Amino acid sequence: MKKYKIFIIICALLTTCAAFGSGDTKYTKLVKKVSVKPTANIMNIADRYAAKGKDGEALVLYAIVYNRFDPNAADKEKDMCALARKKAGTLYYDKGNYINALDEFINGVKISEACSKPTYAASLYNYIGNIYCIFLDYEKGIRYYLKAYDLSKKYPDRKMQHSVLVNLTGMYSYYIKDIPKAKKYYQLSESTRDKNNKTDTFMSFYTLSLIQISEGDIKPAISRLKWLAGYAAKEKLEPRFRCFAYQEIYSAYQQLGVKDSTLKYMHLCDRTAQKYNLQHTFVTTTKSLSDFFQEKGDIAMSNLYKSRYLDIMDSIYDMRKFDMVKNSLLNYEIYKTTKEIEDLRTSQHERMQTIRMQWVIMCAVAVVALTTILFLFIVWKQKKRIHKGYINLYKINHDFIETQELLTSRLRKCRTEISEKNDIIDSLRQELGNAKDTEESTAEEGMKYQTSNLTDGQMQTIADAIGNVMENTTEFCDCNFSLSRLADLVGSNRSYVSQVINDLFQKTFNDYVTPYRIHLACKRLTDRVNYGNFTMKAIAESVGFKSYTAFVNAFKKITGITPSIYQKIALDNNSKE
Repeated sequence: MKKYKIFIIICALLTTCAAFGSGDTKYTKLVKKVSVKPTANIMNIADRYAAKGKDGEALVLYAIVYNRFDPNAADKEKDMCALARKKAGTLYYDKGNYINALDEFINGVKISEACSKPTYAASLYNYIGNIYCIFLDYEKGIRYYLKAYDLSKKYPDRKMQHSVLVNLTGMYSYYIKDIPKAKKYYQLSESTRDKNNKTDTFMSFYTLSLIQISEGDIKPAISRLKWLAGYAAKEKLEPRFRCFAYQEIYSAYQQLGVKDSTLKYMHLCDRTAQKYNLQHTFVTTTKSLSDFFQEKGDIAMSNLYKSRYLDIMDSIYDMRKFDMVKNSLLNYEIYKTTKEIEDLRTSQHERMQTIRMQWVIMCAVAVVALTTILFLFIVWKQKKRIHKGYINLYKINHDFIETQELLTSRLRKCRTEISEKNDIIDSLRQELGNAKDTEESTAEEGMKYQTSNLTDGQMQTIADAIGNVMENTTEFCDCNFSLSRLADLVGSNRSYVSQVINDLFQKTFNDYVTPYRIHLACKRLTDRVNYGNFTMKAIAESVGFKSYTAFVNAFKKITGITPSIYQKIALDNNSKE
């Protein structure tokens, strides 16, 4: 029976390969139509398709051009191939498909550097640097910016040189915080900018403002940024430039603590982003508005903007998923068409070798198929073991949370009984005329509490108060929850509360609070009624985590599994029940 199943799988694999090898794509006619045209003509046609927004056709035509690359061709022909790679990469880049864009740019660099004068290498390295910075690898991003800068100097290209220097200035002033280097590249960018170019003028003053803010010279930077916002509107620059200025203005006012001006420019940025559909700026500003009103104490407005922020984020993620589906199909068709282009050049040579290679190919297919089956079986077994381990971890954590809740309930009941008995004792003491002695004793105890180390009784009292706050309130869900805030809630001071947490619980403040947040997150992850519409990031924020990465790391450290796996197992268990 097992052998029969393996045979069926092999047949299915071979059938699939045959299916992929036959049939035309929607671009086949286009390929046949232009395949005999000169390279320059094909580039012009591709550019026209790109200008009309027909990216699929443009990418296919650029692929025809760069697949004509021949190391022995003239530099003009090789430059055309490098330019085709660059333009194809730019189309992917503008669509947010950074992996394919990076592949095109890297291949473009290889072609360009095969020329005696690498005309497009600087521009390609600049794009590569942008992509690495998008993925937060600033070190590599800067490395490629520097390569682009060196090439733009070696083969003079003032416009590219200026663009790279502006990028370097922004990186060192805003992300790396290396002000001397930021100033160095700013001075160099000033020497290369076109003083008649309005965009260059804007970016010159903008990067100078970033440097001043990083140095703490905020007020002059604010004045310049206000002027820049007006300049961008007056000179009819793209709306994103105004938002650049507004964002830095309200951030600067926030640093100064000027709340009315902060709110004013937040609203200006918010309205501009909405009007011109600047999604990234809109998301950032909405989050800033939510945080601003939360700090101000206006919870209603904070929740309003937080709701907008979460809705926008969910919408963007949905759009990205949709684009991924479209792009995956587009990528497949382009890949298949590109393969056809390559096959046109090699088909004559392959025909001569077909008979000799058939047996080798069939053996290779069989080996690959068997290897694939074996590999899939091993992966399936490993995945099954891992999944079983995840289920065990989930059960341990779930049982622990239920046990903890039961013990907390019993502890709360005991505390209530103790409190009632203490009230009875106090009442009896008053009847016996010992109230005065009790008051004096309490006063002396209070003085001792303030002036000396805590006694065991005092430490236990504070520990009970801490437990009451953590178990009966959700104060710890505030992302700004601190040791000082906890001390205020228990009616003590920061030092005593810290001492109790360190000595009695043998933990730091963060180590003590984090498990409460994670256990509450576990409950909310499985609460489909109240939190079913929340994203993972929203749940992380709802229990007090500022960073989603920090939430995932803490969750895995405490439970042994990630939040997404925990939620999936919990939902599977609920559906079975």
